Amino acid sequence: MPKKGMYCSLPTKDGIQLKMRRYTPAGGDVAKNPVILFHGMLANKHSLDFGDPENDRTLWERYSLAAYLSRGGDDGMAFDVWVPELRGRRSFHSFSCEYPDMPEPPVWCVDDYIEKDVPAIIQKVQETYARERKEKDSNSPVKVFWVGMSMGGMLAYAYGENKRGSRNLMGVVTIGSPISFKHTGSFLIELASRILAPRRISVTINLGKFLNNHKKIKNEFMENIVSKSTIDKDVMEEYITLGFDNDISSKVLSQFAVFFRHNNFCRYPRRPWAYDILDRIPLVKRRIGPHSYTEELHAFETPLLALAGGKDREAPPQEVKYAVGHVGSRDITYREFPDYGHLDFHLGMRAREEVYSLIHRWLSKRTTIVSPE
Repeated sequence: MPKKGMYCSLPTKDGIQLKMRRYTPAGGDVAKNPVILFHGMLANKHSLDFGDPENDRTLWERYSLAAYLSRGGDDGMAFDVWVPELRGRRSFHSFSCEYPDMPEPPVWCVDDYIEKDVPAIIQKVQETYARERKEKDSNSPVKVFWVGMSMGGMLAYAYGENKRGSRNLMGVVTIGSPISFKHTGSFLIELASRILAPRRISVTINLGKFLNNHKKIKNEFMENIVSKSTIDKDVMEEYITLGFDNDISSKVLSQFAVFFRHNNFCRYPRRPWAYDILDRIPLVKRRIGPHSYTEELHAFETPLLALAGGKDREAPPQEVKYAVGHVGSRDITYREFPDYGHLDFHLGMRAREEVYSLIHRWLSKRTTIVSPE
């Protein structure tokens, strides 16, 4: 059994206080490399750590990937698991801190996740390990495993394309993470482009409250995001209430709308209107276009496990395969689950047996046991 989750806080370079929960394994074989679980665009910690060991134990026992990995999966290799939340999330209700959770006004975007939140999270994990193990060599900090759901996997590609990121990553697991957007489902495009992401203003969006107040849209959302054959409706209802109870900047959705329009995972354009108009002119595009993570995928060389769902309309297999075919990694594994929708990977009735066990085996093969002190 892992010890009860321990909380910690960590400030980003712009003074935003992020929160993170840690599950430390107790007994058995303990993996050398920690695992960090990154949630998706509209979600929070419940994305890969559904429920709570103290309050929602039934959900946590069945659906939490953090619980599964920290307990040693099926073969006894237990991982030290960290579950952070990016700015604007608030599922750690009982954990207060003196700094704000989000900037005012709410103008952050995906770039802030990549450049501010992710480095702070990984640095906190590495510094904790160095202190606990009394390691003095700061030039070779412990490498971490990254498991990312949807946008959480996209962030891994962006982070791993630079040399610093590459040095810090032991391996990456992406779950339904697109890197191109030619085949992305129409519902998410509509959500990002029209319903919730006006370009001229920046406001906070709470998807959970929005869906619960708009039943027709909620039903359409559920039709598009999961496969009815693999998921319990009551579990999905609970997840909408818990997992989407966040304050998300509409600029995040606006940036995703840029991804969809231009088929490009990129930084937020300095002049988005000009980018929309002139993007089709190659010579002009090179001058005004933002940095493209899609075009730099070849620089990502970390071992990769990429998971895709055959019925996933938000990250169709074609989009996941694009990433697999363009990264510079030599150690690549691709697995497709034919009847999975976007959220079936962590809410589906077979997720524990089919997905969690696969992730655990892949991680276990790429780490070693911590030597006893």
